[in-house]
Amino acid sequence: MDTQQIQQIADRISLNLKAKGVSPDRQSISEKLSLYINEFGVVPFEAERKVLSDQYKQYKIPEEVKPAANQAGDVVNIADIQPNDWVTVEAKVVSLQEPNSPAISQSGILADSSGAVRFVIFSKASELPKLELEKWYSIDSAVVDSFKGVPNLKLHSGSHVTGIEDDRCLVPSEPTKLSDLKPGVVSCVRVKFVDEWESRSERMMQSGLVADESGRMKFVLWQDSQKEKLIPGAVYNIFYAGVDEYNGKLSLTLNSAVWLQDEDIDISVPVKSGVSAPKEPLPISMIRDLKVGYASLRVKFVEEWEARSDRMMQSGLVGDETGRIKFVLWQDESKERLELGRVYEIINAKVDEYNGRLSISLNPSTYSADDSEADIAVGTRLDEVSGTIVQVSKGSGLVRRCPVEGCNRVLSRQNFCPVHEIQNNFNYDLRIKGVVDDGHRACNVLMNREVTEKLSDMTMDQAIEIASNSPLGLEEIQAELTERLCGRYVKCLGNEFDGRILVKSAEFIHLDTKITADLLNRAGNVLEGDRT
Repeated sequence: MDTQQIQQIADRISLNLKAKGVSPDRQSISEKLSLYINEFGVVPFEAERKVLSDQYKQYKIPEEVKPAANQAGDVVNIADIQPNDWVTVEAKVVSLQEPNSPAISQSGILADSSGAVRFVIFSKASELPKLELEKWYSIDSAVVDSFKGVPNLKLHSGSHVTGIEDDRCLVPSEPTKLSDLKPGVVSCVRVKFVDEWESRSERMMQSGLVADESGRMKFVLWQDSQKEKLIPGAVYNIFYAGVDEYNGKLSLTLNSAVWLQDEDIDISVPVKSGVSAPKEPLPISMIRDLKVGYASLRVKFVEEWEARSDRMMQSGLVGDETGRIKFVLWQDESKERLELGRVYEIINAKVDEYNGRLSISLNPSTYSADDSEADIAVGTRLDEVSGTIVQVSKGSGLVRRCPVEGCNRVLSRQNFCPVHEIQNNFNYDLRIKGVVDDGHRACNVLMNREVTEKLSDMTMDQAIEIASNSPLGLEEIQAELTERLCGRYVKCLGNEFDGRILVKSAEFIHLDTKITADLLNRAGNVLEGDRT
């Protein structure tokens, strides 16, 4: 067995032990696994159990909390599985997705009458049969893994899969309210399609808002020739949709789901304040103060982008003294294109958010150009914070990002993206998430690769080399940045967004020793005068 497979087993054992409140020696675990599997010929399944058992004894973990092998017939409901369990489930394959990595043989969703869960079969487990859509299986010795607390099933070389031949009927649980959803897979929701959004990517088939009596939620349907678009205003029962979380907000992904239109009922959707278009012109806002909803702005058209869709009339960047923002104008015979370099007053534009970034749509707005002599010094006003770097936070250093276009999310240790699953062809990035304190207030800052390289005097290539040769891996880079930067005085310039300064430039503050001495002398003279 190669090093990567052994490391995957070692990671599972380490996660199990960390959940019990101990800090395992991962290198020792890997060495023992390699000895059992490669030297003694023990099958990976038994080697993992043996090493885990030894670790429990070493850390004096009580016998009753050891993960025990499921006995024949000891079937667990999907709704009851917990991370780090070894389980036997009887479930139906309700969805299969194309694997995103050659390390994965199959992935999809399993369901029983209690709930549903995502599953993964690794390519190395070649002895396992291919699961077929709409068929029932008994799956023994599957490992319950988790990402951000969301359980998922991992089928490995020690798992056993048997087809169930008897005719069974899968009855999904009652519809779950949108307000009660949690990340994972939801068996059923009954919702009304209330708002369709313009697609922001060629990969996106449809997106918008669905709602029930408890609230509203974004959904997305990626391009799939076997799927049909939802009809605005219709009510649907949606089965086995993925529930994803990003920036603290939940959304539904429908590619794994099936849905049926319910023409016999309607849903009373609560009115959400602040969503409907304003009837009167709103006052002018600065870009830095924008929030999702509607706003009026006075901006300069500074950059035009090539249209990526026939439905798009124009897009690009507009800016004012506080920053820049993307805009889009969809095809509309009643609208005119903006002229590059001109200043415009835009009344009641719609402000949207996608992946944590705001943009404006001009279609619901009215706009007019200022005098040709009018100008705005775009982006010259930056937020400044000067002080001591008091913390280099978790998530700093070398990170792996999802390579899927339009995603760029930071991956987990196992290269797992919460939307696109395992991504082994990741992109590296270097960043600092930290806290700068000026003595009066502490400010959260986020520094990109360019700023991080300049301050730390460490390039991303050097960081990759250091992490590759260190037993701590990526954690070594965070430790290195902490050692190099904590306690240093810096001046940061950038734009504040959602309570954090997005740093565009930063430099160390070097205190003038002569000035410092003069200040100390003046302070001493004052104290002497007080004594007399």
